[in-house]
Amino acid sequence: MAARGLTGILLVGGASRRFGSPKALAQFDGETLAERAWRTLETVCDERIAVGKLSDSLALPFDVLDDGSKVRAPLAGMIAGLRAAANDRCVVLPVDTPLVRPEHLRALADAGGQAAVPQTGPLPGAYDRSTLQELEPRLETGELALRDALEVLDTRVLTLDRFALANVNTPRDLALATSRARAVCAAEQAARAHGVEVIAPTILQDWNDTIVHLRPAPIVARVRTSWLEDDAENTFEREVSVAAHAAARGAPLVPPTANPPAGPHRFEGLVVTFWEYVDELPGDVQADEAGRALRALHDAIAEYPFSLPPVWERLDRAQSIVDDAGSCPALPEDDRRFLADRLRDLRSGFLRLQLAERPLHGGPHLANLLRTPAGPRWIDFDTVCRGPLEWDLAHLPEAAAVSFPEARQDALALARRLVGAEVAVWCWRTYGRAPEVDEAAHFHLGRLRGSS
Repeated sequence: MAARGLTGILLVGGASRRFGSPKALAQFDGETLAERAWRTLETVCDERIAVGKLSDSLALPFDVLDDGSKVRAPLAGMIAGLRAAANDRCVVLPVDTPLVRPEHLRALADAGGQAAVPQTGPLPGAYDRSTLQELEPRLETGELALRDALEVLDTRVLTLDRFALANVNTPRDLALATSRARAVCAAEQAARAHGVEVIAPTILQDWNDTIVHLRPAPIVARVRTSWLEDDAENTFEREVSVAAHAAARGAPLVPPTANPPAGPHRFEGLVVTFWEYVDELPGDVQADEAGRALRALHDAIAEYPFSLPPVWERLDRAQSIVDDAGSCPALPEDDRRFLADRLRDLRSGFLRLQLAERPLHGGPHLANLLRTPAGPRWIDFDTVCRGPLEWDLAHLPEAAAVSFPEARQDALALARRLVGAEVAVWCWRTYGRAPEVDEAAHFHLGRLRGSS
């Protein structure tokens, strides 16, 4: 039921030069971005106003109020909407944020203050009509940055799902948003099929697969959205099996759920598994703690009774990717050739060491080790494999090695460079998926060049 006393203002945008065509008319999950935003506002508002420029002649299924301004800026549309609103409280939604959900708008509307905005900036946001006294003079003098106005208003800042707030500025952004929406839908459907109430699903991470907290349930869904062309169900089944085996032996990890069954489940054509949600403390785990946590995990999976893929298969796959000139379009050709040659040399050198092998996490970097009130806890076991100890240890800071006196220092030094090369390949392959991915792509490539 729509909340009373709330006006929704939709900023429909204009020519959208970066996108290549009007974003309002772009298709998203069977409807245009404009239709989706209009429907989202209907859920929480008893009045809706769409604002744009009539001269754009956008073919929309609802009326558009002309903003009456010569400038193209969200501030102009927002002022026109506030002037026309019948209610004192308004939520303002840009047309290019398709993952904003009704609960986000309700939270902003209920936050109080003259303005309420998320941590990412002024839009979407909730604004009182009284803000016109501050906003109108800014439009007249050409001070169009809405962010500056927030500094003089009584503004509340809410922390919302940062993935839901992302703008669609390019066709690639639209593809990412579509993928994330599909992943959240699959996670919700899988959870509800097992009797789990989901009110406010929140994306926690989207570097490789999409990780969704099924709030308010203490459950996290891992949804396979990776580009990897493997058997997703087998990969996830192995991940759950190894994690359950290790958890039963007291390993420090976030376990798969027992109720609902961890899966894997398939919904919306995607594979989903369920994991317990844990509270995370800020900051990284200390290196010595990480080393002890990895030792405890290795001890727990040492006798895992089923076969695991060798780490060499991953490295072979990475090599085939970087050897393909068209596989990493964001990577300059000379850098691609350098990375391909470096990876090949490092693989050969590591293989020649003929190191003993054991069950491994496969990717135990600090981003996969959460600081929790109960101590460090490992996550993300889709990389489990069999290989040399030094492969796992190479993912952690040097001080973690004190827990593994049996590790060969020459092998560990080589493994660190090899891990960096492999990570560089995966990050350049998925460049643009998340800022963290792009940052890692440049970091590891630069470090390899510095060590060559």
